[in-house]
This record gives sequence, C-alpha cells and structure tokens, in this order.
Amino acid sequence: MSICPNCGSKHIEQHDASGASICTECGVVVEENAIVSSVEFVEGAGGASSMVGQFVSQTSARAYTAGRGGRYGFSRDSRETTLLNGRRRIQDVASRMRLGSHYVDAAHRLFTIAVEKNFVQGRRTTHVVAACLYISCRQEKSQHMLIDFSDALQVNVYTLGTCFLKFRRLLGLKLEIIDPALYVYRFAAHLELLDKANAVALTALRLVGRMKRDWIVLGRRPAGICAAALLIAARAHGFSRHHQDVTRILRVCGLTVHTRVKEFEKTPSAGLTLEQFHTVEIEHEVDPPAFTKNRIRK
Repeated sequence: MSICPNCGSKHIEQHDASGASICTECGVVVEENAIVSSVEFVEGAGGASSMVGQFVSQTSARAYTAGRGGRYGFSRDSRETTLLNGRRRIQDVASRMRLGSHYVDAAHRLFTIAVEKNFVQGRRTTHVVAACLYISCRQEKSQHMLIDFSDALQVNVYTLGTCFLKFRRLLGLKLEIIDPALYVYRFAAHLELLDKANAVALTALRLVGRMKRDWIVLGRRPAGICAAALLIAARAHGFSRHHQDVTRILRVCGLTVHTRVKEFEKTPSAGLTLEQFHTVEIEHEVDPPAFTKNRIRK
C-alpha cells in the first residue's frame, strides 16, 4: 500500500486513465505515469483503432516501437530478438534431451551473458545453446554427457567441446570434476544384465570408489573409468562381456578401457573374490599408475 510522503496518509486514490496516484488528504501526487498491465485502444477519426501507450515486456529494457504505419504490431531490437530465438532453441534442445524447465532457465541465463559479451558473434546459435545447456547439466550434476548433445544436434563433439571450453574460460567458471559414479546406473541398464543389473551397478560403484583411493581416477575421463568398472563388475557376476560391449555404449576407445583394467589388476583389490571385495576394506593405497610407470623406466 502506498503512503503519502507529505502527510503520511494511506488514503491514496488511483486514476487509471492518467496513471497517477493522488493523496486525498493533502492532494500531493504520490505517483504518476505508472505502468499498467491492461491494454486499451481508442478509435481515431477515420475509424481505425490504435493502442494507448507503449508495450514493455518482462525482458526488454525499453518499450517496443510501433510497427509499420504506427498502428499494427511492434518491433523489437536485435538483442531481444536474439534472446527470444535463443530461448526457443534452448527449449527445443532440452525437449530432445528430456531436461526439465530449471535446466532451461539456467541455460537461458548463461545465453543472456553470452549475448552481452558478444560470444554469439561468428558462432552458430546451436553450438552456444548446447554449451549453455551442458554447463547447466554440469552444475546440476546430471547424467548427461557432451556426446549426448552431439547426437541430438548431429554436430561434431569436438566442435561443441571447443565452444564449451571457450565459453567456460570467458565466464571464468570452475566446474567440479564429474564423478564417474553418476554414469554407472545409466549405462548398466544397457548391458542386458537382467535381474542382476542392480547388483552389478553396486559392485561397479564400489570399484569406482576403490579406484579413487588407488589414484586411478585422478586425471582420467569419467567415461573410461565407468566403462572399466562396469566391465569388471559384469565379469565378476558371471556375465561374459567384452570390451566392445562397453565401448559401444559409453563411446570410449577400447584401448582406454583395456588400460584402466590393467591398472586395476596391479592393485591388491584385484586379487579378492567378489564376496571379499564387498566385505574386506584394504587400507593400503597404491601409488598412482603414472608414478609407478616412471619409476619402472628409471
């Protein structure tokens, strides 16, 4: 409720026609030219209708200008048009990736910053939109990977990766390293493990935790760690799975999975049975694989 700054009275009368608020006690104009949400039209001399006032949207910095002839429609500036097209593109990509509305809002805020910093100049809007959505997914710690956006948009993953890295460097964002455990349940469902899918996923999660303590995860891509953990866990539960089965699902190189498996074989946990691995806690930590390899060379 408005209060008169002159006499302190709360008896304020509103005049919708002029948009003014007047105190009924002392007559002071408390507010004038107030913005109203209603739209009014007046009829001119020739019988044509025209709107009273100007329209101001929620995201615009100023009022729209009248369209051609001063009667029909409104024209937006290029910045607002770019933001509207960007939000439309973000909603389109988010619907393909089955992302919620909070991902769209977060990505649109990032896209607005990209427009303000002229990051969209000389780049495809689709690439910038994918980078904004991927950053929002990283911040929310979702299970989506950059290659998922590459498949949805049919764009080279390295092109999207370059755009993402440049945008992150421009904003100075410090994103947390992705935990490989985020992808375990997602990709375990694609290995055709039947009713043992949950048990294999739990073993794979424990394997990822063991790899973290043995310095295998540090500096490695999470997809390769997840693929190696799922392969070892599936074999431990009696499933005949090969490197091609996990590389086809997680889109990683077979040599990467083979290297991660070989590094795990050199740890004390590799000599335990499945029951012992779930019950025995080995406190000793193995040296990082790179350190061991360099020591052998010397």
